[in-house]
Amino acid sequence: MYDIIVVGGGAAGLMAAKILSEAGKKILLLEARDQLGGRIQQLQSFSFPVEGGAEFIHGNLKTTFAVLKGVGMKKEKIKGQFCRVEKGKWSVHSQPVPHWNLLIKKMKACNEDMSVEDFLNKYFTEKKYDVLKVQFKKYVEGYDAADTKYVSVLSIKNEMENEDEEQYRPVAGYTSLINFLKEASVKNNTVIKTGEPVKEIMMTNKIEVITSSGKYFSKKIIIAVPVGVLQARKNNKSFIRFPSLLNNYITAAKKIGNGGVIKFLLEFDKAFWLEKKFLKNKKVSAPSYIFSEEIIPTWWTQFPSTVPLLTGWLAGPRARQMKSFSAKKFENIMLGSLSSILSVEKSELVKKLLNYKIMNWIEEPHILGGYSYATLKTQKAREILLTPFNDAFYFAGEYITQNSSATVDAALQSGKFVAMEILKEK
Repeated sequence: MYDIIVVGGGAAGLMAAKILSEAGKKILLLEARDQLGGRIQQLQSFSFPVEGGAEFIHGNLKTTFAVLKGVGMKKEKIKGQFCRVEKGKWSVHSQPVPHWNLLIKKMKACNEDMSVEDFLNKYFTEKKYDVLKVQFKKYVEGYDAADTKYVSVLSIKNEMENEDEEQYRPVAGYTSLINFLKEASVKNNTVIKTGEPVKEIMMTNKIEVITSSGKYFSKKIIIAVPVGVLQARKNNKSFIRFPSLLNNYITAAKKIGNGGVIKFLLEFDKAFWLEKKFLKNKKVSAPSYIFSEEIIPTWWTQFPSTVPLLTGWLAGPRARQMKSFSAKKFENIMLGSLSSILSVEKSELVKKLLNYKIMNWIEEPHILGGYSYATLKTQKAREILLTPFNDAFYFAGEYITQNSSATVDAALQSGKFVAMEILKEK
């Protein structure tokens, strides 16, 4: 019998386990996958560590910085040019989108929530705004992994108003943060079991958790799985059967947007995109982000590091449309997009390419998506999920944190919040 069972070994679950175990609680953490971290995953199949999932620190985030400081981890500021490529021509990504200032003005004045699509159709009906609408939709789909038909315009407004231009990477990657939380939890006698998916949770006078390997009992439980798992259908192997008393919680979870993300990671023999000859030819200095009109539109380098890795990013509805593509089809699209952007023949790219990995987070078992976004019903859904059932059943995750983008920091905040709420109880 445990005091608390935590289901899910990502940042939220581990943060909760660390705090609660330090307070003397007897904790069991169950993780469905063979490794901890959730959507934080460092790949070891390259010549250097590569982040298959979460990679950036989006701004000066207090919770993340506090944990990094506790680990003694350093962060590195993102440097380099934001570049745009159209028909092989490179330019520094500072060209204003026509009418962008008007869009910002209309968003600031907007206090009635609606979808981004409805917002654009309401205020930008004339043909002269077509380019603006296309570019803004691409921004929302790419950055927020959101579907503009459903994402709340007020959530995008809030995000843009509170956006911090400072962007960082944890130097050793987020896995070091996960390892720190794990070690701190284990030090305080937390039992961690990986590769053990939860199949069903039952509630009587105690909580019974049935997994692929056995049964466990506790007084309280924290559900810290990705929102995609809560939205899974019964025939999905990631599906968890919850007590019928919690139907309104699961219904609430289905009102939160679940963004699709596919990440393409390519290791080359050298970082030729940082060489003087290449940069001179493109008339730019070292690029950090590269934006294009290709099928995989967004790419980034590791600059200021010269590690020979290029990362492609496909998010939102387009990623979901392509989620079932074969590895061969993805490879062709990936090389085709890069060939056009870099003006390098496919055959030449293949010669330079040493290794690649495609992280299709939409199809990843026990994950089933990239990260969450706010729909028009998300605010009320979060209020339900933040309210514990019977002082025994709690939810935690990046999708539940109020007024915060769906980041690692939001997951850490959520895990901390739930743990502190439990510790307040008598």
